[in-house]
Formats: sequence, C-alpha cells, structure tokens
Amino acid sequence: MSSPVIIKGNKWGITLIIREEASIDSIISILRAKLHNTKSYYKNIRPISITFEGKKLTEDETDAILCTLREIGLNIKPTQTTKYTIKDNHGDQLQCTEGLFFIGDIKSGHSIDATESVVILGNVDTGAAVYSEGNIIIIGELKGYAESGYKGRKDTFVYSLISGGNM
Repeated sequence: MSSPVIIKGNKWGITLIIREEASIDSIISILRAKLHNTKSYYKNIRPISITFEGKKLTEDETDAILCTLREIGLNIKPTQTTKYTIKDNHGDQLQCTEGLFFIGDIKSGHSIDATESVVILGNVDTGAAVYSEGNIIIIGELKGYAESGYKGRKDTFVYSLISGGNM
C-alpha cells in the first residue's frame, strides 16, 4: 500500500497529496516522520505555499496540518479568509465582492475557493483546484480538481469544455 501522504515540491512550496481514507492522526504522524530531519533546511527559506490534493479536509484538519508543518519549521505564507479568494503560487490572494469570473489558466499550486459560481476562461492544470459553493464552468481543459457545491449544495454542476481531471 502506498503512503497515505505524498509530498511533492514545486517552485512555490509543496503539495500534499492525501489519500481519502487517511486519518488526521496518521497524516500528522507521517508528516512529522518524513520532515523530521529537514528542520534546518526550511529554517531560513522564504515563506512557501501549501496546497492539498486528494482528501477533502475540514478547516480544523487543514489548520492542524499547517500547525504541524510550522512546528516542524516550515515558513508557511499566512492566509486570510475572504468571501472569495484566489490564491496564487506565492499565497497572495485577490479579493472579489461579486460573482467570480477568471481569465487565464489556473496553474499547479493555485486554488480558487468561492461562495458563488465561478466561470474560468482558461485551463485548470494538474495540481490546481477549484472549489465553489455554486457552479463551476471552465471554458478550457480541466486537468486538475474541481468541486461544485462543496459545502453541501446538491443543485450544482461542474462543466468543462475538455475534461481530463477530477470532478
């Protein structure tokens, strides 16, 4: 059986690929074991972005993982909560006050989290994620992950002109 957590690095930070059946305790234990000897490496680097793939984590689980990574010594970019957030590879966020219309590709390491429907004129690359409480329409290729109605709404959909990813 492969590890419940896979750590992939990119030029902006790391992506944690977490198996659906992994418990939060096993995730934290594995991260501590895998990153135990790297404290000095991460000590003096610029803040990094952390992205998640696979298991949909609760806010508490995400906070517990980020807290563990900070304890290990990773310098993680702080995040802030807004109605809509678009996080880029550097952890920077753009804020929107109305519906979300995004022009351009969502690159690996990027994620969008919206409370209403999202229209993307571009591709969602592998390693990128789009979460919306409403619908998601991608006028391009979906190679990454897209989840509509992610806070329980059942009357939503994901549409992609070209689909190759996870919906």
